[in-house]
Amino acid sequence: MRTAKQKRKAYLYASHLLLVRAKMGEEAEEEIPRAFITRVDDFNKDIEEIYREFEAIKAKYERGEDITADLKRFRSKRPGIFALIDDLYHKEVDVADKIERAHVDPDKIKKLYEFKEQFAELADEIDLIVLDELGLGH
Repeated sequence: MRTAKQKRKAYLYASHLLLVRAKMGEEAEEEIPRAFITRVDDFNKDIEEIYREFEAIKAKYERGEDITADLKRFRSKRPGIFALIDDLYHKEVDVADKIERAHVDPDKIKKLYEFKEQFAELADEIDLIVLDELGLGH
């Protein structure tokens, strides 16, 4: 069962998503942004380094340490990949649709979803970074 904080976060996220889609209009939904394809390619090209960084973050998280600064540092260094990772956790249907329409290589898709599964426990922390950035945190 969701807590009040989780319900509020989900409501705020859904509201934000509706606003973004309204601003984008119907035409933007038809084409696959080139940035998305580039992010998938960059993710796959740098997969070993990304895994190393996230393994270190996950280890700190499992020890109960605050990982906010680490995630923000990763986001600053690799904003496109951070956005892709956030989308994997919080916009899965949208990502799946883009992957399908872009005819992304199955090996690249597999790597994305393996990453998603391996670091799933960090999804809420990633979401908090994004919500805070949007001014919706706390």
